[in-house]
Amino acid sequence: MKRAITLWSESGGVGKTTMATNVSAALGRQDERVLVIDLDPQLGSLTDHVGYQELKTGDRDHLGHVLLDDEKDIRSLIVETEDFDLVPSHEGLANIESEMAARNTSLREFQLRSALKSVAGEYDYFIIDPPATLNVLVDNALVAARNVLIPIELTRKGSISIEGLEDTLDSMERGFKKFDDSFELGILAVVPNEVGDSNIYRDTREELETDGKPVTPFGVRKRDVLKEAWKKQMNLFEFAESDETRDLREYEGDLLANFEQLARIVQQGTVNAVEVEA
Repeated sequence: MKRAITLWSESGGVGKTTMATNVSAALGRQDERVLVIDLDPQLGSLTDHVGYQELKTGDRDHLGHVLLDDEKDIRSLIVETEDFDLVPSHEGLANIESEMAARNTSLREFQLRSALKSVAGEYDYFIIDPPATLNVLVDNALVAARNVLIPIELTRKGSISIEGLEDTLDSMERGFKKFDDSFELGILAVVPNEVGDSNIYRDTREELETDGKPVTPFGVRKRDVLKEAWKKQMNLFEFAESDETRDLREYEGDLLANFEQLARIVQQGTVNAVEVEA
């Protein structure tokens, strides 16, 4: 495996799951072997986005069972989508924290990392999409990936949230170093998302860059077509190619380029993989 990435923001509604879906699709379309792990038990997760919402309910094996039982193989949960493989979420994950506490699970933050070892040689990238709320699922995502891609609003609220995320990551890194001296958590990229034309977007970007944050040299515009693709249970690349959907308008084509640029950043491990603003 080349790299594992967690997309994370403590603020909901910043387009994290849409970004995870489309970056994964962009990687898959470059013949990369991608496994997406959906850790969000809530409605509207990545599993819903790609049309497997029926797997999130019912009495079936799910990721929570794998995290609680070392004998269960994550491979049995994997489903194939158009451009990547998926470990779907399940509503049972909502109870995972209390279940781990009841079972006195040791090193509970390392359970996902341990579970993924069995398939690490079969994929080039793991893309993990946890819930926004800080809990044991987020801990597992961060420990498993150790590289974080952060979608952010280019507002004062978004700027403050980055500072809080950095503090959280620093605190977690210090804590986990007690178990693994080599443990490091790093921000791969800060991605301005749902960007508009107001001056506040430019001003906030300049503040983040001045503070040395690894901000991408482009921002993902706010476009209704992303909602249309979600409604059709497609990633944007599928939507653009499908005979059952409308053609992308000329001004919407930048979204495909943005997700391809993000895929390049994931591949190269640095925001310097793209140098010009789209």
